[in-house]
Amino acid sequence: MTQKADSLWQQRLHDFRDAVAGEPMPGCGATAVVSADLGLALVLKGLNLSQQHDASAPRQALIDEGNSLKQRLSPLAEKDVAAFEAFMAAVGRDREDDERTQAIHVAAHNAVEVPLETARLCDAALALSYQARAHIEQQFTSDAIAGARLIHAALHGVLLNVDANAGQLGSDAARDQARHAREGLAQRADALLATVTGDLA
Repeated sequence: MTQKADSLWQQRLHDFRDAVAGEPMPGCGATAVVSADLGLALVLKGLNLSQQHDASAPRQALIDEGNSLKQRLSPLAEKDVAAFEAFMAAVGRDREDDERTQAIHVAAHNAVEVPLETARLCDAALALSYQARAHIEQQFTSDAIAGARLIHAALHGVLLNVDANAGQLGSDAARDQARHAREGLAQRADALLATVTGDLA
C-alpha cells in the first residue's frame, strides 16, 4: 500500500486493513478517522432510510449536516499520516541543535492539532447522533447506536495521539492547552454517548 501514490480512500478495504496491521502508517489516527466516518455513515443510514419512508425538513437538515461532516472528516486520515511522517522526520534529524528542536516543536503542534481536529469533528458527529435520535425509525436504531459507538471509540482512539505527542510541544502553556482540550472532548464524548445510547436503545 503506497501512501504517496494513492489516497487512503482509493485503497481496497483489505489493503487498508493489511497496511494497518503491518506498516508504520496508517496508524491509529488515520484508522480512527476511517472508523468515525463509517460510524457517521451508519447514523446517516438511519436518517436516509427513514427519510425515504416519511420525508421531513428537519430530518433532511440533519442529513445535510451529516454529509457536510463526512466531507470534512474524511481528509483528516491523510492529514494524520502526513503529520506523523513530518514529526518522525523532525525527530530523526541527525544534528542535535536549536533548529532540530524547533522543527520538533512545529511538527508536534501539527501532530497534536490534527487529532484534536478529528476529535472535534467526532464530537460534532456524536452531537448529530443525539439530534437524530427522534428522527430515526425504530428498525434503524441499531445502526444508529452502532454508529455512535464507533464514533465514540474513534474519538478516544485519536486522542491517544494527543497524549503521545503533547509532551513535545514547545511550552508548558501549549502542553496544558492541548491536554485541557483533550480532557474536555473525552468527557463530552462519554456524556453524549450515554445520552444517545439511552435514547436510541
